[in-house]
Amino acid sequence: MYNAVIFRLLFFKIMIYNLPNNTHSIEKLLSRPWEESIPAYREKTASVEKLSRDVHEANPDYLLFHPIINSYQLVGFLMTYCFSWLFGQSLFLMVAMVMSVIKDGSIFYYFLAFFIAILNFLIFGLLPYIAYRQFRNKKSYYNKIVLLKQTQQISYYEHNRKQAPVFHLIDYKDIVASVRRNSRVVYEALNLHVIDPKTNQTIQSINLEDMQLSPYDQWTFIRTYIERPADELPLDPRYAHACPTDISTSLLACADIAQEKKNKGLTGLRHEVTVMGWLRACTVSFLDLAEGNIYQSSANPALHPEVQRRLMWDGEHNPYNILPVTEERKAAFNNQNRKMKIKWYSGIAINVIWFVGSILYVMLVIA
Repeated sequence: MYNAVIFRLLFFKIMIYNLPNNTHSIEKLLSRPWEESIPAYREKTASVEKLSRDVHEANPDYLLFHPIINSYQLVGFLMTYCFSWLFGQSLFLMVAMVMSVIKDGSIFYYFLAFFIAILNFLIFGLLPYIAYRQFRNKKSYYNKIVLLKQTQQISYYEHNRKQAPVFHLIDYKDIVASVRRNSRVVYEALNLHVIDPKTNQTIQSINLEDMQLSPYDQWTFIRTYIERPADELPLDPRYAHACPTDISTSLLACADIAQEKKNKGLTGLRHEVTVMGWLRACTVSFLDLAEGNIYQSSANPALHPEVQRRLMWDGEHNPYNILPVTEERKAAFNNQNRKMKIKWYSGIAINVIWFVGSILYVMLVIA
């Protein structure tokens, strides 16, 4: 039984650190840039809404996609939350058991209780520690993809566990798009490859893992942005809010954006206290905070000097259908939005009260 528990623990640990795998082979080949006419969207409404929510920044020089946070990662974050509760509950049970065994004086049962207590720390304490370390260290594990329209290039950071992120700047004409069928779950994902013409081997792969979006629509969106005029890019302004989380020093502001995306971006644009937003902060705030941490910690290629050197836009007259950053959002980014603080601090406080109250209840039962 313990082996099965440990196996599941390791599985969800891997899901939390679901690093981009840059070794995928080319499977179902799509069109190359500029070679064919751009196809129409297959699921126009759903795709436009999803892509508009995924847009990080859209301007005449570049478009930046948020890192994709798929259901595997969300399940992993949910497990860390659940294990934190179980760890708090079981800690007092283990202490009571060890104290009872010590009182009886049996050396065999003493070592048995000590072994079970250590196993409890390893099983229920490891995942919360991993989550805490990520919140503290803010290591980059996920891709932000920059599409440079003016210079016809794509840039991103390649993340590796034991070294600093490696910056890549690729010519758009060298990209080959393919669709890969995920082996674990029945869904398709878009991959962008660079192939060595001499060896016909893949040099680089950018994996855009998104279970909620058709890869054909995603590739059509990318091609439309790079190859066509601005008015042909189908962005819905109700969803396409300017959310430059790379400049945000506030985890709460990034968590607000994560929450807003799940609500389709129709509420909370001014980071105000809405009933549903506050209730969500009281119930699943950990998931939104974890996602906000990813937005903060993922290395942003738009800030790289090589990308900055290529930017020409003066910040006025954006031709794309996207809402600008409001003054309230700027205040939230600088951790100066009072309404946003009230919502998140009160929501987190209620979570803490539930957690401590449940532990006190367990202690009362033991007593």
